[in-house]
Amino acid sequence: MQAASMRGHVRDRLFEVTPSEFEVLCKMVLVRHLDAESLRVTAFQQDDGIDVEGVIDEGIIRARLGVQVKRYAEGNTVGNRHVQRFSGALRQGDHQIGTYVTSSSFTGPARDAAADLQICLVDGADLASLMVSNEIGVGETTRGYEVDAEFWQAFDRPEREDVVPSTEVPLANSFETLRAVLQGIDATDGSKTAVAAWVREHTDGSFDDRHADLYGIAGWLLGFVHKDTPKTVNGREVRRWGLTRDGVAYLERIEAGKRDDARERLVAAIRDVEIVQRVYAALTEDERLHYDDVKAVLTRETDLSESSVRRRASTVGTWLATLPEVTERSDGRSKEFVVQ
Repeated sequence: MQAASMRGHVRDRLFEVTPSEFEVLCKMVLVRHLDAESLRVTAFQQDDGIDVEGVIDEGIIRARLGVQVKRYAEGNTVGNRHVQRFSGALRQGDHQIGTYVTSSSFTGPARDAAADLQICLVDGADLASLMVSNEIGVGETTRGYEVDAEFWQAFDRPEREDVVPSTEVPLANSFETLRAVLQGIDATDGSKTAVAAWVREHTDGSFDDRHADLYGIAGWLLGFVHKDTPKTVNGREVRRWGLTRDGVAYLERIEAGKRDDARERLVAAIRDVEIVQRVYAALTEDERLHYDDVKAVLTRETDLSESSVRRRASTVGTWLATLPEVTERSDGRSKEFVVQ
């Protein structure tokens, strides 16, 4: 595919992602283009607020960057009032540099206002060109440009299938550890080695790279984490995790002491996990499930091996028992789950 055709293809892909995914995509592009490690998706909910923020450090220049992201349909332009509001959000957050990114385009008055306010505007065509010229989400070959499928995997979402893939069955049964992993992702570059080191430093338990990936996958299932694409570091590829807007919001509720609100968000996220929905359906049908029944559902509904079913059934049970209407209780030498 030639460059012009690839730019059109990338532009079309920008309209296919969800608004929250577009925020993540813009963060990924900024990280690669600026080689920045500190950019994060924020939980700012107000319209025309800050969606991505971070510090740009170029040695002799250090500035706090705020980015507003709008995934609009083609033809739905960003106007002057949006730029003016964004300028206010930049001042409120003490950001020295501002960039407004949209999948569509800007009106003439919006461009005039941005020039006066020294805000950089990036429309859909600009973004697609930037991605192609810097080989972000695409790769150049001797025959032209090809889509980098690995980049776009960051926007894969669990999808309902007849059989739930093993990667969509959690093996992370401590929500306290999950919280620590989310904090570690937020505080580091998101690589499993850095996250594991952060968790070990800030908790009492042992924690290795494998655990970081298991809890990263759990965060992805809950919608709190996105899977960034591998980045070459010292000659080897390193996959990184990043927080989604929901993940940041969940952490901020905890850190603000709003634990009931945080728990509600966690419960809502658990309800959306496919394997939990299937086990819950079996529970509501019979009003109670023994631990062996949970294993039977996993055997029937997933592609897990017998040994994996035994290991993951405990985690699925923990997630199930987090739902407020489900009670876990001992049943002799085993346990059972009862729905109220």
